[in-house]
Amino acid sequence: MKKQNLVTIAIFALLIGSFSLQSCTKVAKLLNFNLGMQTESVEVTIPATTGVNGVVTVGPATNTFNVDSFIKAQTGSQLGVSNITSVKLSSVVFTLNNANTLNNFQNFSSCSASFSSNTNPNPYTVSIASNPDTLSNTLTLPIDTTAELKSYIGNQFNYTVSGQLRRGTTIPLDCTVSFTFSVKVQG
Repeated sequence: MKKQNLVTIAIFALLIGSFSLQSCTKVAKLLNFNLGMQTESVEVTIPATTGVNGVVTVGPATNTFNVDSFIKAQTGSQLGVSNITSVKLSSVVFTLNNANTLNNFQNFSSCSASFSSNTNPNPYTVSIASNPDTLSNTLTLPIDTTAELKSYIGNQFNYTVSGQLRRGTTIPLDCTVSFTFSVKVQG
């Protein structure tokens, strides 16, 4: 009799265990995250330029960023890079770390930034065609928040910065470029 009770209890435990595993799988499929991701900021030096007839281009500057580790850290290791459903650009910000009253973003009539990756070598570019003639050490470029950029998610990113001078600069400008993305992942 005791043996039959043990068999019944074991079967019952196996049934509960299998239902629990099915529930965990169903719950994992319901996981849905919208993550703000900033790849490593890039430091570039814009050389001092006296002429205003050309475009100053710096780069490409390259960095690595482990997107899979980032997603796992944000989702308790439940999801990874294979769970990405969408990637959109959230912001592109330039910051001049040594700007002064004579050398800042006021010197540029237009600016652009582009990036590519080891998974998509075609540069994606954002730009400001008519940069205001206003003293500033920070410049936020207008972006298209609807453009799908999932094909650019890899682990190596290449950045290029360009600008048309309005007036020359007298010192090299140390610029930090930050790209921020909205990454959607789903189980």
